[in-house]
Amino acid sequence: MKTYFIILLIALFTVYSCSVTKNSASPVLINQLAKDSRGHDMLVGKCTRAALLQSPFVDWYKPNYDSYLVDSFTCNFIRPLLAGKSITIFLGTWCGDSKREVPRVLKMLDCCGFSSSNLTLIMVSNRDSLYKKSPQHEEAGKNIVRVPTIIIEQKGVEIGRIIEFPKTSLEKDLLTILRKEKYQPNYHQLKADAR
Repeated sequence: MKTYFIILLIALFTVYSCSVTKNSASPVLINQLAKDSRGHDMLVGKCTRAALLQSPFVDWYKPNYDSYLVDSFTCNFIRPLLAGKSITIFLGTWCGDSKREVPRVLKMLDCCGFSSSNLTLIMVSNRDSLYKKSPQHEEAGKNIVRVPTIIIEQKGVEIGRIIEFPKTSLEKDLLTILRKEKYQPNYHQLKADAR
């Protein structure tokens, strides 16, 4: 009986830390813990930042978040331009670029006071059947060719994206996008595979 109680507590904690609320009354589990192509744990689907603070993901998330030095001067210009924007980040918890860049992006957004209610994290798989896809296929029609891909939208319309890593810096690239200046991300010419 004690074992069932412990399993129930673990399941409830997982549902709480890896869920979002469509409305305040009904939390819905929308991500899954799975095994990547090398047999390691990975997250797939929509997820909250809290899941990245769970083992084994915290082992790379926290050091990369803590060590990143945000360009707070540039963030002063970014902050007012983020009003009315939403950001979706497609990442792989198995991907070295995602492990490096996503904690940095989140720290920068924290510095800018960006609301987590306007941020969506979507974890994609590296398994053959779902390569760079999530189980719910939020990537469909988004041309996700490399991860991480950070998509900035206003009123549901994409105004720019940063693919895999910034061209200059996260802060300066984001500022260029928000000012609607000319910006072409890395790999902009590639098209998503229709697997």
